[in-house]
Amino acid sequence: MKLEPLEKDCYYHIYNSGINSEKIFNNDENKTYFLKLVSKYLLDKVTIFSYCLLDNHFHFLIKVNADFQDTTQSFSNFFNAYAKAFNKSTGRTGSLFEKHFKRKKITNEEYLRNAIIYIHKNPENHKVVSDFSDYNFSSYKKIINKNNSLVDATEVISFFDDVNNFIFMHKSFQSENEKEVLQGFENLAGPKKKVSFKSKFYGYIENLQDIITSELEAVDGGAKFQEDLWERTEGGGGRTRVIENGAIFEKGGVNISAVFGELPEALQKQFGVEEGNFYACGLSLVLHPKNPFLPTVHANWRYFEMYNSEGNIVTQWFGGGQDLTPYYLFEEDAIHFHQICKNACHKHNSTFYPKFKKTCDVYFWNAHRNEARGIGGLFFDYLKENEEFSIQDQFNFVTEVGNSFLESYVPIIERRKEIVYTKEQKNWQEVRRGRYVEFNLVHDRGTLFGLKTNGRIESILMSLPPTVQWVYNQQPEENSEEAKLLDVLANPKDWI
Repeated sequence: MKLEPLEKDCYYHIYNSGINSEKIFNNDENKTYFLKLVSKYLLDKVTIFSYCLLDNHFHFLIKVNADFQDTTQSFSNFFNAYAKAFNKSTGRTGSLFEKHFKRKKITNEEYLRNAIIYIHKNPENHKVVSDFSDYNFSSYKKIINKNNSLVDATEVISFFDDVNNFIFMHKSFQSENEKEVLQGFENLAGPKKKVSFKSKFYGYIENLQDIITSELEAVDGGAKFQEDLWERTEGGGGRTRVIENGAIFEKGGVNISAVFGELPEALQKQFGVEEGNFYACGLSLVLHPKNPFLPTVHANWRYFEMYNSEGNIVTQWFGGGQDLTPYYLFEEDAIHFHQICKNACHKHNSTFYPKFKKTCDVYFWNAHRNEARGIGGLFFDYLKENEEFSIQDQFNFVTEVGNSFLESYVPIIERRKEIVYTKEQKNWQEVRRGRYVEFNLVHDRGTLFGLKTNGRIESILMSLPPTVQWVYNQQPEENSEEAKLLDVLANPKDWI
């Protein structure tokens, strides 16, 4: 292979092996010392995006920040320093590495992503470990945890959009065998099936479900989520996780699903088409705390595709949001919840929060009661590609909101969970839960979509609270805390 000069501001895959395939690392101490020398000799000349050390070879992906001569000399000094120390410790003499370290210039971003993944999966490909993510001398775990000074983890993640897609693409990548790759890296840069947004988003919600349920179990301190896997006859299925009778959560669910097939007749009429297939996936959660001073919360993030008779996508969009339903109003909590929502929105567009907050107030309006279901939050739907935002932009926004959920809700639980309540206050909570049920069964699009697509009834109705009251014409005392809540529900306000 002809060696390429290391040009400034260009990316390279650097790799080499021991002479005659001999070991260049005898133990973990050797590998640790090798990385220490990388820091000493190279970090002022290159930026490192990934690395992997195996017993008889190594891989690095770098960006060159200095001129050709300085960079080449730094590599030479680095390899000489390690070889000298290794030979001294083992009593060997002569060359340690194959002559001239190999390098391959990276010319496009897809190539770069694939090279990063290939490097991280190298230990698994060589059957050193059964799962590449368990290997200690690659940069994979360091990038996820952002705990390594050698690698620019933030920039690496940016090539994959976010850490969840970084993980997903590593798990789904099918690498070539190493001999083929080292003989010609064109196969890394060559045609590669594009990760579809349905796969990308489903991978995201699978991971998010794990994160949220794990955190909520820790918050509850008692109950655990019970998992139920189910299949839909017409195509697809889901993973339902429900928590019941906990120390904090009386009932709750964090569900994911992916359903597909022929578009039901009711949805054909809704979308104005005569036929078509669809795919829809999403995460939906509802949490009903036991204590009436803790608010119910609802959130969902979803993706939809529809296809023509040839199987091509004719439309695709994202939707979702998160909203809070208190039974006793704490303005501090309302402000906190809305501030986190606003922060997530403003990272993408300053108009998003006011627009989607208003949409939420309108959507969660219980028209037959002439009041809001709760104090709102965010609601958005039909986020399609347009002149201003690509479908990737919409994906980035929706996942930003999803990632903000725990920060918006958990601090409220921690703040209020020790408040002692009376039987009368519990009764009030159950009466207000009745209004929650009314909205879900009469107005909610998600519930209606699930019913119209033959979704799983247990999962669809998971959102309903365990105990509810309908009391005839109940009116709270004037100027009471209960009356204060109703006034806000009748007149939605701007919290920030």
